[in-house]
Amino acid sequence: MPSTRLVVNRWIRNYAKAWQKKDAKAIASLFTEDAAYHSHPFRPVNQGKKSILDYTLGALDVGQVYDVRFGKPVVEGSRAAVEYWTTMKEKVEDVTLAGCMMLHFAKNGLCTELHDYWILQTGKVSSPTQPGPPKTTQKSPRTGG
Repeated sequence: MPSTRLVVNRWIRNYAKAWQKKDAKAIASLFTEDAAYHSHPFRPVNQGKKSILDYTLGALDVGQVYDVRFGKPVVEGSRAAVEYWTTMKEKVEDVTLAGCMMLHFAKNGLCTELHDYWILQTGKVSSPTQPGPPKTTQKSPRTGG
């Protein structure tokens, strides 16, 4: 049986590929039948694979996904946490979605629970290569004094 770290890395890689391709079915296949997907702290939980698929179909209804990046996960037992950044076209403007997923895995390598904490920013903001403020491709408004 592969190590939990290998299972988590494979899961994240598959999730990122499916997100990049806007493949909601592939994302839903990464979860157990009774999984809980908390898409945001203040939204109702998506309970079960069908609910996760329905949520993901709506979440991926964007013009184009430009880039999906995940950081190195922190793994402890059957749990993991991982930061992500993605840039995409949403309606008429480019946006950046940055967040962190808290994951719990079953022994078969599927996710049983996901908690997502994220923030959406207008414009393309590149992911930081090291801790510190991200670099932006958007010009900041000038402030005067």
